[in-house]
Amino acid sequence: MNAVNANCCKTSVSCVVLTGFRATGKTAVGKVLADLLGYRFIDTDDVLTRRLGCSITDSVSRFGWQPFRDQEQALLLELSGTRETVLATGGGAVLHRKAWQKLCAASFVVWLQADIETITHRLAADAKTAVQRPSLEGREAEMDMTKLLQEREVLYRKGADLCLSTKQHTPAELAGYLCRQLAVVERDE
Repeated sequence: MNAVNANCCKTSVSCVVLTGFRATGKTAVGKVLADLLGYRFIDTDDVLTRRLGCSITDSVSRFGWQPFRDQEQALLLELSGTRETVLATGGGAVLHRKAWQKLCAASFVVWLQADIETITHRLAADAKTAVQRPSLEGREAEMDMTKLLQEREVLYRKGADLCLSTKQHTPAELAGYLCRQLAVVERDE
């Protein structure tokens, strides 16, 4: 994959939704893609952190997962119909089936994926992990992630218009490739 010039990123796709498990590159790819498209970028985890007034880890440790998931679902509904936007969604956003379907109805959905070893390595190298990525089921991290990744894979696959492995490509390479794919989508419409 090669990076692409912003001038060839004109598209009528009004919203690109990036989905996938934690640490698959949704934020990094999303920022570059938004710049190339001239769209705004929204990371739903960042929006939720601001609204909660604390980190996701703090919120989950104080109140549990359900209040966080309720806020996440409300945000997905709020963002449905968004235009000229690249959205990086939380890894569990696909669990809100009706809200997810509504968000994705008029969007181009890209599933960014990586294998468990790559995810584990990225999480260990990311200082935000402890603050933004609490244990999902209170077990050892790799076992936790392997189980959840297997459970969610069908949901990621089902709703995606395109699937990309982020293991061996930079965010710029992936964003460039996505721009080219969006141009193809537009020609096919």
